[in-house]
Amino acid sequence: MRVSTQQSYTSMTSSFTELSGRLEHVITQMATGQRVILPSNDPIAATRINQLNSQQAAIAQYQSNINAVSGTLSQQESLLDGINNSMLAIRDDLLQAANGTTTPESLANLGQEIASLTQSMMASLNYQDGQGHYLFGGTKSDIPPVSYDDTDGDGEPDEYVYNGNSEHRTATVASGVEMETNVTASDMFGADLTVFNTLGDLAAELQDPTLDPADPQVQSDITHAIDTLDAASESLNSAIASLGERQNTLTMLSDAQTSVADTNSELIGQLGDLDYGPATVTFTGLQMAMEATMKTYAKVSDLSLFNAI
Repeated sequence: MRVSTQQSYTSMTSSFTELSGRLEHVITQMATGQRVILPSNDPIAATRINQLNSQQAAIAQYQSNINAVSGTLSQQESLLDGINNSMLAIRDDLLQAANGTTTPESLANLGQEIASLTQSMMASLNYQDGQGHYLFGGTKSDIPPVSYDDTDGDGEPDEYVYNGNSEHRTATVASGVEMETNVTASDMFGADLTVFNTLGDLAAELQDPTLDPADPQVQSDITHAIDTLDAASESLNSAIASLGERQNTLTMLSDAQTSVADTNSELIGQLGDLDYGPATVTFTGLQMAMEATMKTYAKVSDLSLFNAI
């Protein structure tokens, strides 16, 4: 069977196109470092790589959430530590005043200190984060959790009022794991904020110019304030401990997810990374085949009946 010149051209053109495509694919592999460029290159590996990449994206989001939650928990823990220190300072001063030997002047000074520290604690409870959200008002994060209001209608503020709720914000920190991201003022001090109203009343009483330090009622009110502080401090320390426990949980989850992410990265590399040794051999072989095809094409192009005359 004769092979026409046109058939030779067609065959070599087809061969050249096929070799060119394969060479381009290898060049792309070597440029990107990826063995699997298209799903058709290795459907099973491509499917597994897509699954692993999806898991990696989810882990990255969880880790971002963990960092955000850890930050807000640390803020809350620091603020509550400050409140706890203020409460302990007030308690120590009240214990000294409870012996009944203090003067009206010293009691008035104590009243001023209690009022000042109480205002400082209120400022901590009304703290706003970088996004302007109030931390200790439950899910009502757009208004100050605590205010000093007129509750008896005489036109003068007289009582600390809690404006938040008892609900907790949550964040997803791992697959199927939700974590509460805040504690509320009502968790620690009750919705009626008894401890702060007790301190406010005592501060006003101790600053009364007509106060008699020997009055048994004064000593009774001081003792009551100490007992109220003790109960509030217990709840406060429980909340601080809860924040610490959550931080420990976040650390464990973050470490576990980092380990999974590292394993996934290794698997993705095994499935998709190019082995440059064999790829270089393939590249060289294709180049040689292309050159041979081009030389053959050139020789065939020179063949003609006129060349034989």
